[in-house]
Amino acid sequence: MAIIHVVDSRAEADYNVCAVNSRGEADLLVCKVESRGEALNKDQYWCFSDSRADASANIRFIDTRANADLLICYVDSRGSAGWRNEEHPLVGKL
Repeated sequence: MAIIHVVDSRAEADYNVCAVNSRGEADLLVCKVESRGEALNKDQYWCFSDSRADASANIRFIDTRANADLLICYVDSRGSAGWRNEEHPLVGKL
């Protein structure tokens, strides 16, 4: 499931994530959701949590694309969300 907790330190992060503005540059198109149930077992729907213990992934946002484990682009539509490359090493790990 994609219950995301944002951290500031690389040591605390599972993954470094860079948000990009272009869908074509992203590995994953992400739709933010409010409900954990909506995010259950779906990498493309992110529900943010203030609790590290509840999170399925602890991420650190970075500005440098070259150092990112994952490039994301936020989308408004659930139908548009999803992996652009199903062979990405993080598929199913968020």
